[in-house]
Amino acid sequence: MSGRRRELRRALAAAVAALPLAASAVEPPGGTVVSFVACPLYRDTDHGRKSGCWLADDPATGERYDVSQALAKPQLDREVLVEGVVAAQDHACGGIVLKPVRTSTLVTHCRGAMLPAEGYPGRAYVSPAQGPPTHGWEERDKPLPPPPYERRQITVQFHFGSDFLNYEYAEVLLETAARYARASGARTIRVTGYAATRPLWLSGHALSEPLTLARSRAEMVAEALRRLDVDPRRIVVSGRSIAANDAGTGPLAEASKRRVDISIEP
Repeated sequence: MSGRRRELRRALAAAVAALPLAASAVEPPGGTVVSFVACPLYRDTDHGRKSGCWLADDPATGERYDVSQALAKPQLDREVLVEGVVAAQDHACGGIVLKPVRTSTLVTHCRGAMLPAEGYPGRAYVSPAQGPPTHGWEERDKPLPPPPYERRQITVQFHFGSDFLNYEYAEVLLETAARYARASGARTIRVTGYAATRPLWLSGHALSEPLTLARSRAEMVAEALRRLDVDPRRIVVSGRSIAANDAGTGPLAEASKRRVDISIEP
């Protein structure tokens, strides 16, 4: 009997070892915020033209994340800052889906990789004309509230280390701000840029922004407002470092510190 028991135990141990690890046992729960720096990966999936996926491995945990739904796409030869929230979605690309997710391309070089499909279908490409509305698009057609107008603040966020205005994201926000400023006869439009100058430690990197970036971001937004027929004499531009008590907002609180606030004061 003892020999038979030993054989049964060995067979059971071998069977357990052969079982794949369940995704739910290792995958972070939905809503978990993750932040890390990695070298990006690109998977050439099976779903046809432009269906490929961007992936990144967290060096601290070894988990692979799908960052394809970020507005800005990584570059294979540059490290990328990933900031996202774990979403309960299928792994069509071979990684845990992050949504919302932001990726910021860093100046540090690395060696990325092109991965084969490996059976992952990816997601079918949807052209902008057929896809979901651009960020904030619903604001464009909303009627303005009746007077008297109140102070209103609109925030435009930026990627780490950048003052680049991505109009795919910011266009409607800027148009909304300009329309409200014109309709309300705003006396002052305060455009305040912020830079996260205090180091953020992630994946062995100390990430911080120069204070000059705060002013540069504000100038970019102010120029966009001028081009949208906002009276330049009423625009006041300034730049600031993020205060110690600024905890940020939303699920990606750290990313939200890199921003420009447009304060419209009728």
